[in-house]
Amino acid sequence: MGYGGRVKILFLVLALPFLLALGAAAHSLLDRAVKAVLWACSPLATGEPEAATYERRVYHTADPQMTQIVAVALGSGLLVWLGAATGWSWLYGIGVLALFAAVGLDIWRWERVSASANHLWFQRGFGGTVHQVEIENIRDLSVEEFDVGGLTLRRGKHNRVARLQVRMNDKRVIALPKTDAETGLDDVEAVANHLRLRLLQREDREALRRSSSLGSKAASAAGAAPSSGKDAELRHALRLLRKNALGPDLPRVAKSSK
Repeated sequence: MGYGGRVKILFLVLALPFLLALGAAAHSLLDRAVKAVLWACSPLATGEPEAATYERRVYHTADPQMTQIVAVALGSGLLVWLGAATGWSWLYGIGVLALFAAVGLDIWRWERVSASANHLWFQRGFGGTVHQVEIENIRDLSVEEFDVGGLTLRRGKHNRVARLQVRMNDKRVIALPKTDAETGLDDVEAVANHLRLRLLQREDREALRRSSSLGSKAASAAGAAPSSGKDAELRHALRLLRKNALGPDLPRVAKSSK
């Protein structure tokens, strides 16, 4: 093998990890750009501004569906490398198509959650059904964290996921999409805290309504009840106390004799 052959082999050896990383990086950049446009053009909440959101992250979440997307993105870089190794230029085009296939598969499996003033929204797969839950129908909620199997490029087999879980007034439990706990927990907590605030405001309104109703009933009952002689004496004594408090009758000062 000549000097030129050895140089080519060395180039291919060094180019393989670079092109694999390039495929993943290109997918990640395209994916973020497309999702940003879709969030702006097609938000989950309709008629209300979104207060908090979170989504499933591809390169961080240990999930078989996410692993498949990462494999396709890495495969796009591998195809370009094979094109350079074999001289078959048509493999470059296949590699580019694989990159766009990874982005399309990612969007198709995209899971996201949004909270607005009066509703909780979530969707599993862009183009799928957007589920709308009225906050008034939520009884309580919790944020779950747990270890999972699977493999990610970030942390290998040591992965945790987080998700929001809500319980409805009819005792149904809705488990919302999962995401990586290390990088997405803050977003999940932001959605949970928004919902907790709205539920607290609802409880305050209900407590105020109950107290107002009880006060109205008590006032009506007091007005309808006949007044007794003792009640009249008590009211007269109270009037005297108020009068003395405002202008007490002080004893007259005796004149001093010269």
